[in-house]
Amino acid sequence: MPAVYEVIMSMTQPYMLCEPPYLLIKLVCEKSDDTSLKKRKFIRYLEEYKEQGLFCRRPKLLTSERKKYYEAIRKKKMNTYILKNRESIERYGIMKQQKV
Repeated sequence: MPAVYEVIMSMTQPYMLCEPPYLLIKLVCEKSDDTSLKKRKFIRYLEEYKEQGLFCRRPKLLTSERKKYYEAIRKKKMNTYILKNRESIERYGIMKQQKV
C-alpha cells in the first residue's frame, strides 16, 4: 500500500487539497498485487469516491484501540513491502546518500 500511495501521489498535480483522479487510482490499484486493493469493500469505496469525491459521511473518533489496530495494519503492510523490495530500497538508499 505505501508504494501504491507514492505512485498515485507522485502522478497527482501538487495543488493544495487536490483529489487524485479516479481513473489514476483505479489503474494503479488494478496493477498492484496488494490483495486489500482487490477486495469488494475497497472497490465499493472506490466507486463511492468516483461518484462523490473525498468526504467523510460519518467520521470516527480515533480511540486508542483503533489507533493500535491501524498502526498494526500499517506496520504489517510496510514490513511486507520492505521484504519484497529490499534490493531496490537499498539501491535507492545508496543513491540518495551519494547525492547528498
